[in-house]
Amino acid sequence: MGVGILSGTKVLVGDGDTKSILKQRGYGEEVEGQHVISIIEAVYLLEQGALEIMSGGEKLSVEDLIGAGGKAEQHFYNKYLVYRDLRNRGLLVRSGLKFGSDFRIYERGGKLGEAHSTKLVHVVPEEYTCSFPELSRAIRLAGNVNKQMIYAIVDEESDITYYLVDRVKL
Repeated sequence: MGVGILSGTKVLVGDGDTKSILKQRGYGEEVEGQHVISIIEAVYLLEQGALEIMSGGEKLSVEDLIGAGGKAEQHFYNKYLVYRDLRNRGLLVRSGLKFGSDFRIYERGGKLGEAHSTKLVHVVPEEYTCSFPELSRAIRLAGNVNKQMIYAIVDEESDITYYLVDRVKL
């Protein structure tokens, strides 16, 4: 099991073997010689028993990391639930920030640098509301980058319902 160090809103992984495995499985990215993973990825890897996370010489628990993520990002726990569900389904999940969504996903077997993501996922709580223009902008953006738009709705019981929202041309 590898070790990561919590540094702000990221986790740094220095061990060569661990870095190689994480890179191969689509976690994180290389930044100035360091392998950096997000807190969401770190929570998942910690929960799976694949990585230990340290901060200030102390070993962190899943709850500690979820707390750190919650301080850094609104609706972090809901996003984590969706991230975990998608990863458990065998999908490669990456940040969708540059596309205005929470995640972008690749089909099973897709490799970074070789395949392109096919869907954008936006995570919202059950009570979420939006206007038609807002919904239209999200769908149009997804279409402009050749992706489908999925809304992942997380209810009070932490159940997730996925809605594929698309444009219909008549």
